[in-house]
Amino acid sequence: MALCKEFGVSLAVVREALSKLTAEGLVTADPQRSFCVTPVSIGELEDLTWIRIQLDGLALREAIARGDVDWETSIVAAFHRLSRTPHFSDATARTKSEDWAQAHAAFHLALISACGSPSLLQLREGLFARSERYRRLSGLVEGPRRDVEGEHRAIMDATLGRNAPLAVELLDRHLQLTTDLVRATFGEPDLQVDLPRPR
Repeated sequence: MALCKEFGVSLAVVREALSKLTAEGLVTADPQRSFCVTPVSIGELEDLTWIRIQLDGLALREAIARGDVDWETSIVAAFHRLSRTPHFSDATARTKSEDWAQAHAAFHLALISACGSPSLLQLREGLFARSERYRRLSGLVEGPRRDVEGEHRAIMDATLGRNAPLAVELLDRHLQLTTDLVRATFGEPDLQVDLPRPR
């Protein structure tokens, strides 16, 4: 199998990985036992964004109510790392840095990590992974039309200030803006586009 050779792993490892990716909706299996990357569409992105807004908002409210000083410290540290990590991995400003992607995920997780519900965090993790595909669609999504660092800072400040309504509103806007920009770039809700392979 090509994947076994490419990644230097056994067939059992590849099958397990494909099984997990299928369960998460990232890979589709056909009757002939082959696999392909699940197509992406604006319609799916809008649905993912809606449910993420509901779950992330709930988790953030709970985290603000329950979080302690250690939680606050983790948010500040995650934001500092994110703000110090270059967005792009090349001079063309088209390929997002994997380090930035990891720092971005860590920041958003830090915000809600004190929500007190492992099940909620697990549900949200799967949705975040599926949404991440869309963030990678285009370098245009986070181009000069938005100040991503400023958005993150505002969310952090409202969260640390224990202003739950404002923090949730800012997080909702942050998530929705990415969807709006991808929609504006790629058009109709039923349009399907091929994702570039991560580098």
